[in-house]
Amino acid sequence: MAKKIAIVLHTPRDQHSSVYLTYTALSAELSRRGYAVTILTPDDLPAARRFSGRLRPFVYPIAVAAWMRRHAAALDVVVFHSYAGWVAEAVGATGRAAVVVSFHGIEPMYHRALTIATSGRLSRRYRFLQERLMPMFLRAACRNARRVTCLSREERQFLIDNGYVTGARVVTVAHSVHDRFFLGPRRQRPLRTVLFVGQWLPIKGIDTLRAAFVELARRHAELRLVCAGTLFSAAEVAASFPDDVRARVCVMPRVDQPGLVDVYREADVFVFPSHYEGFGVAVLEAMAAALPIVATATGVAGDALADRESGMVVPPRDADVTGP
Repeated sequence: MAKKIAIVLHTPRDQHSSVYLTYTALSAELSRRGYAVTILTPDDLPAARRFSGRLRPFVYPIAVAAWMRRHAAALDVVVFHSYAGWVAEAVGATGRAAVVVSFHGIEPMYHRALTIATSGRLSRRYRFLQERLMPMFLRAACRNARRVTCLSREERQFLIDNGYVTGARVVTVAHSVHDRFFLGPRRQRPLRTVLFVGQWLPIKGIDTLRAAFVELARRHAELRLVCAGTLFSAAEVAASFPDDVRARVCVMPRVDQPGLVDVYREADVFVFPSHYEGFGVAVLEAMAAALPIVATATGVAGDALADRESGMVVPPRDADVTGP
């Protein structure tokens, strides 16, 4: 009989979500190997669908615990995304299923970076959730897990240093990228197109990106910036730039994976100014596409890039573009 696995995500069924895409790919591979896999998201539970945003960390784990009480007996393994299973574990609703807690970015680390990126302009309720309650939820989730997985050495060390889990139970499991992103050697050509792939959010380093591009664009009339996967409209992103360079900013709010391959193919350099990343799969995609990379040392960029060997590693919030 095939082993049964439940993967419980706290993110929606969104085809543009890297978490959801990662687990659908994993589910397909496990199914190919003979496992029976179920993916559960907030979209699948009526109680969770009624609540979103800041209420989800409270409501969704309770809904998950109720679901687990009905289904745990038939499961061999359950993979909980971050805090999703902490209530189920606390009340014993997981039964005999082996529990794995999987992180794709660690909320306290994200919150710390967001606090810096926004100069502390965060609501008291949000800060109370992230600074007081979320660490409690995450420690409860990790306490009895058979394994805890994360995406980078930095995250692994954070989990150990803060007492979430012992070193023997935490494993770093990196993402991969689809074969379609391996584009082969690139021909030499002038540097004209700078590519940024990510949401248009302060924590992604957009202020640094904007300042650096404006300076370079005013010195190099042929330079253009492509911002892909911003999840903000072209008008909203373009409005961030001054009039004299705005026409050279191309915005693609949503791009599917086949379309994203073409975006990498047409770019000349990839920039990744993020303040914090759980992983940052766009860096791997850019590496696969053989693009020159300028990045901060966060997520996979911190693990995979050696400064001035496999990329240029720059400090966060450093928009200095001195040079020719």
